[in-house]
Amino acid sequence: MSYKALIVDDEPLARMRLRSLLEQYSSEVEIVDEASSGTMAVEKIQSCAPDVVFLDIQMPDMDAFEVLQKIDDDDMPLIVFTTAYENFALRAFEENTVDYLLKPVDPERLASTMDKLRKRIPEVTNEASLPSDFSWDKFRSMLNPGGFYMQRVQVKIGDRIILVNVDEIIRFQSEEKYTTIYTLNNQYVIDTPLVDLEKKLDPRQFVRIHRAHLVSIDCIAEIRKSDAGRLNVVLRDKMHTQLLVSRNFVKKVRSL
Repeated sequence: MSYKALIVDDEPLARMRLRSLLEQYSSEVEIVDEASSGTMAVEKIQSCAPDVVFLDIQMPDMDAFEVLQKIDDDDMPLIVFTTAYENFALRAFEENTVDYLLKPVDPERLASTMDKLRKRIPEVTNEASLPSDFSWDKFRSMLNPGGFYMQRVQVKIGDRIILVNVDEIIRFQSEEKYTTIYTLNNQYVIDTPLVDLEKKLDPRQFVRIHRAHLVSIDCIAEIRKSDAGRLNVVLRDKMHTQLLVSRNFVKKVRSL
């Protein structure tokens, strides 16, 4: 199984070199298109829906950071910045990118980037090579012996610590540096990132549907398709909350 990649660079030779270097990863990466400007990059990201974009930082019409500002969070692919200048490194990593490649791209450095991408896109694992009795649930239980998942979440309110049972939680929502916990009757704010919570919660109980939303599977009442063709989940709370399913998590939601 491969993932779709878009190469963005205003220099034809740079695009050609990167395409050539990625050929050795053809079983994992399908280069769906190229773009030679920031404007074209925005159009291609919206039309091709790539999983990862190798994005040059400096381009004549707009830089990479301006490109990212024009992409909706729900459609945001993984980003690998490419540039000839090291002085953009700090800002690049502040954008939560996968990696930062200096041009001309070094093959060994690209190999390191590919390792990082494999961790961010686990679907590229060759499942055909796994044993016939392989089970992802069994695999997760091996990583978490005895199924010791989080049972309660600690919430600090002033000088008190409230224990919220995981079974009472409908969903978690990431908002900037904080995460909001929603139960049937209350809301609580904690400073634990959603990515850390996801690792501690039973994947048979909670599912990530968006980079900002982690929901209780038992609290999902419906999965609906919108007029725009996007998936939404409808929850069993009093408000019948509807949450958009991000493109990266559609397959996971459909398999529930």
